Amino acid sequence: MKVVISSYTFFPDIGGVSTNVSILATAFSRAGHDVTVVTLTPGPVDGFEFEIVRQPNTSELTKLYKTADILILSNLSLRLLYPLLYIRRPFGLRHHSESAFGLSKSLFSFDILRRWIMARAHHFVTSKYIGRVSGLPEYTVTSPFANTLHIKQDIIKDPTERSGALFVGRVEPEKGVNYLLDRWPLIQETLGVEELRIVGDGSLAGEVQKRIDSGLKNVTFVGRLEGDQTAREMGRAAYIIVPSLWQEPFGAVALEAVAAGGISIVADRGGLSEAAGELGIMYDPDDDKSFVLALNTARETRNNLLSGPEAWAAYRLQVQRHLDRFEPANVVQTIIETMAPDRGKVA
Repeated sequence: MKVVISSYTFFPDIGGVSTNVSILATAFSRAGHDVTVVTLTPGPVDGFEFEIVRQPNTSELTKLYKTADILILSNLSLRLLYPLLYIRRPFGLRHHSESAFGLSKSLFSFDILRRWIMARAHHFVTSKYIGRVSGLPEYTVTSPFANTLHIKQDIIKDPTERSGALFVGRVEPEKGVNYLLDRWPLIQETLGVEELRIVGDGSLAGEVQKRIDSGLKNVTFVGRLEGDQTAREMGRAAYIIVPSLWQEPFGAVALEAVAAGGISIVADRGGLSEAAGELGIMYDPDDDKSFVLALNTARETRNNLLSGPEAWAAYRLQVQRHLDRFEPANVVQTIIETMAPDRGKVA
């Protein structure tokens, strides 16, 4: 089938939506389908397992939407959904956040347009959390995961070869990077680690570097890395901390942290508990005692993993059982059964 996935953002933009769309497109492609990602983000079109159309004009976008057997929009974007005002066809709308469910502040009638579009779509949400807050009467949960793309077995180090603590993500206020830096001395002492590495980029990058330069010891601001390089950082970190302060729609970094074998210390915000599962050591960012308890639990977990190969093998088995729930091929199957039930099973 011809599958078109429309997304306002895509690589080289950093973020969960870009990663999520790439995973989904790759999974469709590997299942034997003709896949096109259409996006507003400028950048390269080579080096992917699927076709990319960037910043399309009206004619290009209309043709793509008309000829697709399956059309999926990632989040609501007026600049990409407008052909659906005059093309009467089924489509899926994937919700990576809560953005489509609140009223806009504009006096323009976008809310009326949005409700009209929403009423015509089949809704896919990336977590049960988004489903609960959406108010949608019907939806399907689909959360694809990058394990087969980035978190490969060769980057996952044995516990005896791992060290330090790691933050991966956008360096923005809601991601909790300052929360982490404020508590770094406590983290360092409780976990017994030498270094905190920060991988990512964002509006707080300058502030983070300034804090380091002003005397915050044993913290390295690595900056932005490509996916494979980020995975290697995760594969050799003893602890991976996800200190989000906002209600994460899903929080793929928590799932990637678990997959990479790091002991995951995760804020209990939004869909993060679904992403990390039972292997995530959860805490309440508004409760310092909760954070300290999580740190101590994480230290005990690491001591157990260092006790012998049997403990590590058992832990990896738990990890794989959790990851199986997010297998991209299963997500593709779910979407096809919903959007094109008469086309049979995925090859």
